[in-house]
Amino acid sequence: MKKIAIAILLSAFVATNAFAADTPFYAGINVGSAKIDSTGFSTTTSFSLLGGYTFNENVAAEVAYTNFGSKDIGFGFTYKSSAFSISGVGSYPINEQFSVFAKLGFASTTLELTAFPSESKSDLTYGFGGQFNVDKQIGIRVGYDVYKVGSPTSVDQKVTSVGAVFKF
Repeated sequence: MKKIAIAILLSAFVATNAFAADTPFYAGINVGSAKIDSTGFSTTTSFSLLGGYTFNENVAAEVAYTNFGSKDIGFGFTYKSSAFSISGVGSYPINEQFSVFAKLGFASTTLELTAFPSESKSDLTYGFGGQFNVDKQIGIRVGYDVYKVGSPTSVDQKVTSVGAVFKF
C-alpha cells in the first residue's frame, strides 16, 4: 500500500511539474545595487518583485515593484526611492539553457528626501540582461535597468541585479 501511495504522489508531482513548464506565467525576485546618477547619492541595496506573461519564446510582458533602498546622507537627511513598472521584454535564446533579453517600458517612480515633499515621475525605463534556465521552472537572471527619478529635473536610477524567476 505504501508503494502505491508513493507512486501516486510521485506521478502527481511529475505531472504538476510537466504542466507548470508549459504555462506562460512567471514570478520572480531580484536583489541588487542601485545608484542615483548624481552627486551626493551613494549606492544602496535594491530589491524587486516581478510577474510576467510569456507570449512566446521571444516576447513577454512584465510588471514589477522595485525598492531602490534608502540611505542616510548626513545632517539628519535620508533618501529613499521606488518604482512600479510595466515593460515589454524581448528575449533571444542562445541555447536551451541560456538567453539574453532587453526590456523597454514605462515606470512611475517616487523619490523621498527627509523634510522635503516626495517627488514622483513617470517616464520610460529600459534594461537588458541574461537568464540561465536551471530547469523548465526556474531561471537565474542577471540584469541592468535604468529608471528616471526626481522632478522637475530627472536623474537616472541605475540598478544592477541578480535574481530568480519561477514559472507556474
